[in-house]
Amino acid sequence: MTSTITDYSRARYTVKAFNPDRRISDADMAKVRDLLRLSPSSTNLQPWYFVIASTEEGKARVAKSAETKFPFNAPSIKKASHVIVFASRLELTEDYLQKVLAQEEADG
Repeated sequence: MTSTITDYSRARYTVKAFNPDRRISDADMAKVRDLLRLSPSSTNLQPWYFVIASTEEGKARVAKSAETKFPFNAPSIKKASHVIVFASRLELTEDYLQKVLAQEEADG
């Protein structure tokens, strides 16, 4: 039987507490980075970017940025093996669009 994305979504598990002694392997994080990099978008604009924090300093910076609106998340952010911040461009500037078009042309 072939699994679908819906099957995976139904089987997912939300972690309530992080064990700071457990780390996601470099190999698994490489797979996650590939999935993020290959995420499709309309007309290949890819108006997003991702920040991955895995060091104590990086996670502390992410936790600090969440303190105002989501202070309850700070302890989990600091304890997690890795934290991925999903960010999106608010505007698609002419310069950005030209870079995307140039890359499309270069890629064939």
